[in-house]
Amino acid sequence: MSFLCSDLLKGEDRNSMSKCFLLLLFSFTLLAACTQGEEEAGDYSGIISDGKAMGYEYTITKEQSTISWKIGYKRNTTIIKENTENEKDLEKFMIAVGDSQSELVELMITLSYFFIVALTTLFLYKKNRNMLRGSGVIITVFVGFAIYNAVTTSFDLSSSLHDAKYYYLILTN
Repeated sequence: MSFLCSDLLKGEDRNSMSKCFLLLLFSFTLLAACTQGEEEAGDYSGIISDGKAMGYEYTITKEQSTISWKIGYKRNTTIIKENTENEKDLEKFMIAVGDSQSELVELMITLSYFFIVALTTLFLYKKNRNMLRGSGVIITVFVGFAIYNAVTTSFDLSSSLHDAKYYYLILTN
C-alpha cells in the first residue's frame, strides 16, 4: 500500500494526494469491517449449525451462555444440553452426520459418472461398433475406476452411518 502512495506522491500534485488519501481510507474501512464480527460472536443467540444425512439430524442452538443440541433419527428428536460429559460425543455425532452427508454426495457423483460412461459406451456401440474395438481397454479402466470408487465410498458411508447410530444411541440412552 505504501508503495502505491509513494508512487502517487512523486508527482506531488493535489490529485495524487487525494487518491492516496482515498486509498488509505478505503483500506481502513475494509479492515474495520472485517474485524467487527469477531467481537460480537460471544453474545450471539440462535442456531449455530445444523445438518442432516440419511435420517440422522442435529441442530445446535445457543441461548445466552448455554448450548443445546436437538438430535434426531427419523422424526424421533431429543434435546440435549451440552456439558463436559457429553461434549465429545455430541461433536463426534456431528462429525459422523457430516461425513455421512459428504460420502452420500460423493457416491451420487460416482454413480452419475458410471452411468455417463455406460451410456456413452452404449451410444457409441449402437452408432459404430468398430469404433469401440480399439478403445475397449480405456472404457474398461473408466468403468473399473467408477466401480472401485463407488464400492469404497459405500463402505465409508456405511461406516459413517454406523458411527452416527452409535453416538445417537449413546446420547439418547
